Amino acid sequence: MHNPVSRSSILDPRTFLLLLLFANVITFFQNNFWVEVGWIMFIDILMLAAGRYKMAVQWIVSFCILLLLQYIILPAAPEVIAMIFVILVNYSIRMFPCLMVGALMIREISLRRFVLAMRKLHFSEKLIIALSVTIRYFPAIREETNYIKEAISLRKIKSSKKLEVMLVPLMMSATATAEELSAAAVTRGIENPIKKTSLLTLKLHCIDYVCCVIGGLFLVGTFIIQ
Repeated sequence: MHNPVSRSSILDPRTFLLLLLFANVITFFQNNFWVEVGWIMFIDILMLAAGRYKMAVQWIVSFCILLLLQYIILPAAPEVIAMIFVILVNYSIRMFPCLMVGALMIREISLRRFVLAMRKLHFSEKLIIALSVTIRYFPAIREETNYIKEAISLRKIKSSKKLEVMLVPLMMSATATAEELSAAAVTRGIENPIKKTSLLTLKLHCIDYVCCVIGGLFLVGTFIIQ
């Protein structure tokens, strides 16, 4: 049987995980504005290289809006308003690189490749099981939410009752979905201690090494440039 080399995304899942680790460290230790801007531009270039043009534009526009708020609008705003929003804006800017890498990972990496990457990195099987079930959970809930919204629209339910008719079935569905996903995972033998095999093959390419080196340089620059 042919064993394909999976290249459905621009980077290997292990590279994404390393970049996410870099993003978290840089977020909490960097104090230089230009290092932060450079890091965000690098992630945005990755989005463009992955063909996620709309996503890249949305994230960079959002970052520009946050900078506009922090450096122009809030300093000129009344003190009360500035005090309310300055912490929120500051932490949003701080967390921005982590959110960008996470969003790109979600769009680029399939669950099968992500699980395979975690096994390659020798993650605990208990952690892999928990994450795989959790990752499947949220799309299932989103799908159920869309069904409930369609039902509300068809029955022309009044606005005053929309919250009730949305939350009650959603809570019941959330519990049922969690049980179904757990049962499905067990049925597929996810708890079997025998080493798992996969048709997919993960392989690091030149772009993975380049991105790791660039991420490492930003990490070093975070501690050197203050």
